[in-house]
Amino acid sequence: MTQPRDISLTVESLSLSRGDTPLIAGLSLSVEPGQALWLTGPNGIGKTTLLLAMAGLLMPDRGTVAWSQSSQILPARNAVAYAAHQGPEQAGLLLREDLAFWQALHGDKTPTETRLEAVGLSGRGRTPVAGLSAGQRRRLSLARLVSSNRSAWLMDEPLAGLDASGRSLVTQTLGTHLASGGIAVIASHGPVPIADVEARKLVLEPGA
Repeated sequence: MTQPRDISLTVESLSLSRGDTPLIAGLSLSVEPGQALWLTGPNGIGKTTLLLAMAGLLMPDRGTVAWSQSSQILPARNAVAYAAHQGPEQAGLLLREDLAFWQALHGDKTPTETRLEAVGLSGRGRTPVAGLSAGQRRRLSLARLVSSNRSAWLMDEPLAGLDASGRSLVTQTLGTHLASGGIAVIASHGPVPIADVEARKLVLEPGA
């Protein structure tokens, strides 16, 4: 049985901007083990900027973002796997080579083909990354998340480009992750269904 991850996120009085444009001011929230947070709002409102701050890739103007596990503070790099809207695919590699690189980076010992099969990419390992469709890139991104061994998943528009079977795969995979005590923060214009979980909703609005 998978052991609970016991991960939590605390955001306090967070203010973020893009250049000289303020986006988020005084935001405070918490996400507990097994919870999902859905970030929504119009384009340019700050959803991706907030994910970057949670991932430790952007310094806040003010406030704090803190990850903790078993009452110990964790650096974001040890807590978070971030699936950007446009992923870090390496166009010069084959699909299996790209995923194997990330598996080695995170110490994932599961056979690469097993990971590919789990996201519906069985038999595609020799496909050049440059030739992947948008939906296949999303499936590869999901395989990276699963192989990351990180308790917190940050996902930017995870359903973009996916067909019905791909959407169902995301639903089930997220459900399994949260059932083990993980966390998911999802930026998306529309709701992202999750098996057996109702995501909390945070609407970002102009001037908020």
